Amino acid sequence: MRLALYVLGQKRAAILKSLGPWLEEKAQKNCDRTFVRFRGREVSYLELNERASILARGFLDLGLKKGDHVAFLMPNHPDFLSAWFALAKIGAVLVAVNTQLKGPGLRYILDQSDSRALLLSSQFYPQIEPFERELKNLRTLILWGDELSGSPSRNALHFSKLLQGRPASEQVRAEVDGSDPLIITYTSGTTGMPKGVVNSHNAYIQGGIDLASICAFQARDRIYTFLPLFHANPQVYCVMGALAADASLILTERFSATKFWDEVRENQATLFSYVGTVLSILLKQPPGSRDSENPARACFGGGAPRDVFGAFMERFKVDVLELYGMSETGAFNTINHPGRIHVGSVGTHRPGFEVRIFDEKDREVPPQTTGEFVIRPLKPYIMFEGYYRKPEETLESYRNLWFHTGDLGWKDGEGFFYFVGRKKENIRRGGENITPYEIESVINAHPQVLESAVVGIPSEVMGEEIKACVVPRPGKSLTPESLLQWCLDRLAEFMIPRYIEILDHLPKTGSEKVQRFLLKEGGTAGAWDRKKQPGKDL
Repeated sequence: MRLALYVLGQKRAAILKSLGPWLEEKAQKNCDRTFVRFRGREVSYLELNERASILARGFLDLGLKKGDHVAFLMPNHPDFLSAWFALAKIGAVLVAVNTQLKGPGLRYILDQSDSRALLLSSQFYPQIEPFERELKNLRTLILWGDELSGSPSRNALHFSKLLQGRPASEQVRAEVDGSDPLIITYTSGTTGMPKGVVNSHNAYIQGGIDLASICAFQARDRIYTFLPLFHANPQVYCVMGALAADASLILTERFSATKFWDEVRENQATLFSYVGTVLSILLKQPPGSRDSENPARACFGGGAPRDVFGAFMERFKVDVLELYGMSETGAFNTINHPGRIHVGSVGTHRPGFEVRIFDEKDREVPPQTTGEFVIRPLKPYIMFEGYYRKPEETLESYRNLWFHTGDLGWKDGEGFFYFVGRKKENIRRGGENITPYEIESVINAHPQVLESAVVGIPSEVMGEEIKACVVPRPGKSLTPESLLQWCLDRLAEFMIPRYIEILDHLPKTGSEKVQRFLLKEGGTAGAWDRKKQPGKDL
């Protein structure tokens, strides 16, 4: 209650930024400076703002208004940005949808989010066609890209029609406050049905401002991202970070390990964001004579194990500014600073937030002790407003006035935090509490392994057994027996996987997070079982 009263008391005194006026200020300041480069085309700050203003008028003419929700099912493209900023100008809320979704998962989000309109790339129309007529709240389809061969069942128009309205000089002057909702991003659904995370204009803008300040972004910087724009990482770190620093954004459509450094060099990118196993995969590419010859000075994101962290900086001469955060908590809460990097850590706390490590009874644990990351803001509207239409889940996550992340970690004596793993992903085998992260680190160090994911499989005897799902490096062969021996030489007996499954790829979200629940649901039918190997005492 004390925290809630503090936030309410500060609302009027605080200067809360909203995205529409902020974009206009940046357009006036930077004019013809490039904001986004995509496929060789450059869009200036001024052009982006003018296009957003025209689209804002178009959205208003469709009957959309402040507070309405508009879903995007769009690939990476400058039009994603201009349409998002147009919604911000009128106070409408973007619902950012993972373009890989289909079937019940996609339908659930479109219904649960109360989206009134859907901006839809024609390439994704087949994903909604089976249930389009049954969507409860959707009134308008805005089609982007190629014309459809068939006809949607409801009111539809092409995106180009929205650009034929009144001139951009007629600026939209909607009453939008920084505390108003800007966006709903859905959690990745790696463990079940996703929840809609509601963030305000101010939370996103402040996240970009703080990251740009901590990482010393400059106006001359060119920030490269391959991550899908429906994800909070590029939204805050790259888009808002570039706006905050008057810098440029280099936007590509997808991650390619073989083309990555060529694209960085071609675009003269000085910074880039990463997530998940991206750094590990880049590090496992064949060494080249130009590895350290690139214009990038630093990268920022989450997902760099200790061994990858140091090796990446050494090989590519790029600072890894590993951070920790969630869509719910203002995008990041701890980060390594340039010139003050602790390999293996997720850095020190971000100003404006309290970050602590608690035990199961919400008591702070001593340094070097593993517990749960808990977070709370010291300023209003720099964290999420709650899970959309899920008040019970929101209250549960805020137990004892601290947001409980469900992530495990620890803090050292110098104030650096270390991420251990997801609490819900831990495996309980024979009374031992095992984090998949430690097993994966050992497996990923195998010279024939590209990446892996470890999950728990229900067992009547042991509670859970360990299954390792492993992807070999391209062109390399890998046997379960050789991988088992590798683990036996390097892991405690209780951590040795019983099941090993060799896969062509791991199921992932668009933001490169492994969908562990699918690996668990797959069971053991396709896995090698060390307990069933004849003549071997394994």
